[in-house]
Amino acid sequence: MSDQDGLQFSRRGFLGGAAVGGGALLGIGLLGSEAQAATAKVSPQTVSYQAKPNGNARCGTCAFFQAPSGCKFVQGAINPSGWCMLYKAK
Repeated sequence: MSDQDGLQFSRRGFLGGAAVGGGALLGIGLLGSEAQAATAKVSPQTVSYQAKPNGNARCGTCAFFQAPSGCKFVQGAINPSGWCMLYKAK
């Protein structure tokens, strides 16, 4: 141990701090992976996708529709005249 300006440093203290810091960085990395997984697209069956509209509600007028045939949240080709339970009007 060395004493400099009233502070004491030890190998045990340094290694303990490094372990805590490393664990925190690992935790932050895992949270980033979970956030990416949370934004992964789901299957059409999961959201009850159908290739026909539900009244006036249809994919082409949904806030999540990505022209010409995509969706921010649903996998695969999406028919602009289709509908699913995630529908949100623009």
